Amino acid sequence: MADRLVRISSSPRAVPVPAWGHGAIEPMLPALLRGVIFISVLAAPFVAALLAG
Repeated sequence: MADRLVRISSSPRAVPVPAWGHGAIEPMLPALLRGVIFISVLAAPFVAALLAG
């Protein structure tokens, strides 16, 4: 019983981490997604030509 109490008291506490990164990244995601789609649409004919040989 004493071992269990020592183990519980010495275990790291579950401290909630502040969400500091979410506010900065989330507004950029739609723009990044649009950029990736735009680049992939531009690159598609070149990739098709390379695959066709």
